[in-house]
Amino acid sequence: MKNRRVLLDSELSPLVLDLFEEAKIKADIVSPNKRILKPLLELGDYSAILVRNKVPINFEMLESAGKHLKVIGVFGDDITKIDVADASRNGILVKVTEFGNTYEVANLAVRLMVTLISRSFRARESKKAFIARDFKELGAEELTGFELANLVVGLIGCGNVAQVLATEIRPHCQKVIGYDTRFRAVYDNFHQRSPLEKPVIEYNQLSEVLEHSDVISIHTAGEEKVFKGKELYFAGQRPFIVNTSRSGTIDESSLLQALLESRIRGVSFTLPADQLREKKLPDWVQPFLKFNNVLIAPSMGVPPSDSKRKQARRLAQSIIDYLKDKDLSLAVNPMDVIGWKGKQRYPLSRGETRSSVPIFWTR
Repeated sequence: MKNRRVLLDSELSPLVLDLFEEAKIKADIVSPNKRILKPLLELGDYSAILVRNKVPINFEMLESAGKHLKVIGVFGDDITKIDVADASRNGILVKVTEFGNTYEVANLAVRLMVTLISRSFRARESKKAFIARDFKELGAEELTGFELANLVVGLIGCGNVAQVLATEIRPHCQKVIGYDTRFRAVYDNFHQRSPLEKPVIEYNQLSEVLEHSDVISIHTAGEEKVFKGKELYFAGQRPFIVNTSRSGTIDESSLLQALLESRIRGVSFTLPADQLREKKLPDWVQPFLKFNNVLIAPSMGVPPSDSKRKQARRLAQSIIDYLKDKDLSLAVNPMDVIGWKGKQRYPLSRGETRSSVPIFWTR
């Protein structure tokens, strides 16, 4: 490990710097951009780069890095700003963080969706909401996924979680339609392989998603409210509503009014597991407990700050392990760089399902 150096993104350094120090790898911390990176790579003998996925690394930078650069670590799932093909031609391995909570949340959304619309759930004798304090209580093992047959599933918010969910349910339902306030960014992120490739989500206006969907699953982020005002008055199919987004993204009063007026057939949402275990539900939840077509489940995943730290440290450690003994975990181009002769210490994470709770009808 002697004389190894890494060019480290300043926004990631508080999370991972100690790992490089323990491995005795010198880390130069910078706020990277194209103007700064190119001369640094020309002058320095860097073995690795660890940056966020917003930082572009192109052909000129890779050429200027010379033979010293062995591995690039990209924090985030989007690697479109990294020229992976040219990295491979220069013998540079590219590693990327896993999807974090994406698969777990997508799996949970599907479980809630099929449970909510299943005959067994709707035939319950109880007149109150069903609260699942753990995932075993959902009883999804006896469901198949074909409960979605002939149904149109609408997605509000079409980011990572929605894309994974759509891929999993598309074989089972009639079609998947979606709406996102950042349509161009969504399309550019997920549909660059070929202009002839048909997206798994058919993008629509919000009014069209409301009009045609039998089930609506919400995957928004930030502070923007969904179903504010009288939007649900235009829900043509009396849809089921599933919300696995974080609290605050849905207007609870509008949702409650839609339930009271039977403009939706049922609703499912998530709450922190400790609230469900201790039966300390927020005040806004209380009115929903009187409806037997309401399903409440524990939220999946970990807080964003914890998830970010965990992913960044795993990526940094995988870079250290590669420099030390050619560890290929988290690599996206191992066969192009190492070839069949390379000894793989771990399965390639990008080719594996990362969910700890697999989609229940997957065999």
